[in-house]
Amino acid sequence: MKQKLRVVSSTFLKEIRIWKRRPKQLGLVILLPLMFWIAFNVLMGGVYSSGIDVALVVEESNPAFYTNALIETLGEPDEIPPSMNLIPLSLESANAAFDNGDILLVIIIPDGFEEALNQNQSTSIRIIVNNMAEDQTKNVRMPVIRKLDIFYHRYLGEDSLVDFSYEPSREYSFPRLGYMAWTTSVYSIMFASMYVSGSTSTQEYEQETFDEIRLSSQPMSAIYFGKLLTGVALGYITVPFLLVLPLIQYGVWPNGDLFSYLLLTIPLAIFCSSLGVALGTIFRNSVYLVPTAAISGIFYWLISGGIAPLQIVGLSFDYVDYYSPISNVYRSIINMFIDGGYSTLFLDSLVVWSLAISFAIFMPI
Repeated sequence: MKQKLRVVSSTFLKEIRIWKRRPKQLGLVILLPLMFWIAFNVLMGGVYSSGIDVALVVEESNPAFYTNALIETLGEPDEIPPSMNLIPLSLESANAAFDNGDILLVIIIPDGFEEALNQNQSTSIRIIVNNMAEDQTKNVRMPVIRKLDIFYHRYLGEDSLVDFSYEPSREYSFPRLGYMAWTTSVYSIMFASMYVSGSTSTQEYEQETFDEIRLSSQPMSAIYFGKLLTGVALGYITVPFLLVLPLIQYGVWPNGDLFSYLLLTIPLAIFCSSLGVALGTIFRNSVYLVPTAAISGIFYWLISGGIAPLQIVGLSFDYVDYYSPISNVYRSIINMFIDGGYSTLFLDSLVVWSLAISFAIFMPI
């Protein structure tokens, strides 16, 4: 046992030294995920920079405490971007601006709103959202829901009932930009772990040293495991950058906690690293390994992460995706970010850890 641990440790340290002498390849591992984060941020981040313009229509003829409190709450800066820039308009002007595409969101406070809340009666406000771009629309709609929740807890009694309904003109998906730091880092871990560990295998064939290792007295399982750990360790090399960049740009930390994140992504890194070692042994050439790792990572980042619709690859993929460890990781991360809940964390982490350990054990075979 001690000999195997020494072989694992020496293999790991050897591979780390080799990667330190390969700055271009290491730069690919670091820069590719950052490039995707920047590109996605540019494409989907327009509503986050300076807030969104919102047409506010007040039809209430006698605005008083509750009406003014709602307007004040809606106009407060939001610690989770985007904030709303309220523009008081008449209904006709708001409809014209909305039809022209100058305004993406209209909030209408109807006449009788103040009296209804004073009498503890039911009332409603009307929200109109332009959802030409469904992901951006989700980001536009979310701050309204947050502000209404704040208004409810701050000004209404415990016996008050607040509800809302909406009829979208297209199917929505979860807002991606708010927690893209988590999802892009998952892609980074998938790509880097697979590519790094696979490269440690292909280099043995490219340098014609595999036969020497195989014929040595060292256990092959320990050598492969040392290569696997190299992929796991370097798989996290870009993660700190991806988590700090949104903090610098938006001033907020992505909703969630690092413990749950590591509980989910460490076994994912082991799983992808095991797969990389196997692929490196199969391909025996790093030229084929780079696009395989990159395309696989991008594919599951888009599909399992819900960024692209599942229908583009056919409904049959739904069954494969449901049992893939990447889907388990994404499900708990989405649940952690959107709801602040951890109802699926135990089950998902159990599945991912089981698959990771199984792949790590059978990978040398």
